[in-house]
Amino acid sequence: MKSFSTPPVAFSVAFINEGSGVLQKVVVAQAGKVKSYFEEIDGETLSQIVSLGNAKENGVKARFGHPNMCSSAFGTYIGRFKNFQLDGQKVTGDLHLDTVCKNAPGGNLYDYILTMAKKNPDMFGASMAFIPAEPALGAGEFPLVRIEELLATDLVDDPAATNSLFAVDSFSYQATQFLDENPAIAAFIARRPETIIEFMLKYYSKTDLMKPEIFQKFKNLFATAPDEVQQSKAYDQAVELLEADHLEEITKLQDSFQTKVTTFESQLQVSAEQLAVANEQINATTEQLAASTAGTAQLEKQISDLTSQVASLKDQLSANPTKVTSGDPQVTVGHPEVKFGKELLAEMPSYLKDKLKK
Repeated sequence: MKSFSTPPVAFSVAFINEGSGVLQKVVVAQAGKVKSYFEEIDGETLSQIVSLGNAKENGVKARFGHPNMCSSAFGTYIGRFKNFQLDGQKVTGDLHLDTVCKNAPGGNLYDYILTMAKKNPDMFGASMAFIPAEPALGAGEFPLVRIEELLATDLVDDPAATNSLFAVDSFSYQATQFLDENPAIAAFIARRPETIIEFMLKYYSKTDLMKPEIFQKFKNLFATAPDEVQQSKAYDQAVELLEADHLEEITKLQDSFQTKVTTFESQLQVSAEQLAVANEQINATTEQLAASTAGTAQLEKQISDLTSQVASLKDQLSANPTKVTSGDPQVTVGHPEVKFGKELLAEMPSYLKDKLKK
């Protein structure tokens, strides 16, 4: 979805804390005509800015200039705007500069912005980049701006004051300013982009402003490329723009991912050590179990032998006693005198028994 920006507002700050790098109550938007898009900012637009700005817990990112078709936002991050407040027909916010911009590709933007805010506040301003919602109809000549999402609050040139102070390069600024001030030409090029290419090729072919070898390179830039190449370039450009707009989020994700990897590696190391200890315990337990198994086998054999002995003794105890049937004088059972007498009578002839009776 296409994004838009509010007109630059002359820089105004209530207090500058150099120690913490905080610029308090910087004017970031004000009611009035958005000259480039034929729309108008009213009180409700300002209220939306305050609400959407404060809804971002970490603040709204701030950049050093707006990115455009000639320059990206990569390397332009300077900090975050927080604490948005409605002040009459204006909205203010606190700019918290990030120390990372001390080493920006464009130089030490941190100190530069603080110095400009103190000594030359009239030389720049603030402008908000946003995704528009459906505009509302008002009583005035132009529809009223409605905002779906705030993208950034950028420090930019104030066209009324200067034309190059915050430009990353002069062509980017001048081309952007020209198209902003001539929306009919911008709209015509948007409908027929090939016309600007044809015009520039014809223009430089009829002047000596460009050397022949440079002109040939210039023509090659606009040579038709295969669809696959064009799609690849478009994809790369889209990725570059996304990375530029979400550099901080990408950095946070990378840091978070690295933290998780480090934590996982530490946990893995601890687990490996615990596994080694567990293996040692398993080996010791296995040895103890083997020794116990051998002892158990020996005890089982001893028990088996004792069981056999007990069975043998039981068999001996349960055997019947031997009966004595002979009159062996060496063996006596019960009362020997009585038994012997009975046996003698049994063997005695009958005539002797009669004599004894008489």
